[in-house]
Amino acid sequence: MPHTLITGFTPFDGREVNASWVAASSVTRKGVDRLEIPVLWGEPMKVLQRYCHERCPQMIISLGEGREGWFDIETIALNNRKERPDNEGCLPQGKPISGDGPGSISASINAGFVQRGLTVRGYPSRISSEAGQFLCEEILFVLEQLKDSHHQLDKVLFCHVPPYGTTVHIKGQVKSCNKNILAEFANALLDITSS
Repeated sequence: MPHTLITGFTPFDGREVNASWVAASSVTRKGVDRLEIPVLWGEPMKVLQRYCHERCPQMIISLGEGREGWFDIETIALNNRKERPDNEGCLPQGKPISGDGPGSISASINAGFVQRGLTVRGYPSRISSEAGQFLCEEILFVLEQLKDSHHQLDKVLFCHVPPYGTTVHIKGQVKSCNKNILAEFANALLDITSS
């Protein structure tokens, strides 16, 4: 297993739980670090740049909370921020994520391969090009920039998971998106991405 970082976000919009952190924090394998990122504008860049400077992994998998019923593999990161308050009520400082960056970045991961792996395991997954222009968009943009600037960082991936407690069809059954489902998904995603 390559040295891997898996991230999730803190709760937001008044929720008590963020499914992305439930999933990320459930991975307890050797060689896998976990990191919870605050839902604050600019934090993905600060936190991940610091982490990569101190101990750059070979792979980073980042998770965010997305749409009910789906696990979405994000493939486009726009260099743009929505006028949406973060957990401290602050709006983004400046519209672009990176003033000198391109207007968008395509994800470097083979999204089709990841989706096929998830589908075979019974997870309803989609390839998405709309990461939402909130912190999830920002983190995907930052991940791809970090991959370009750190030669050791070989793979980066961003995936949305269904909100905690919502329904999801897994292996032909309607289930609640709970800790067990999210833990199984995170470990499956790690296996697929590591291969």
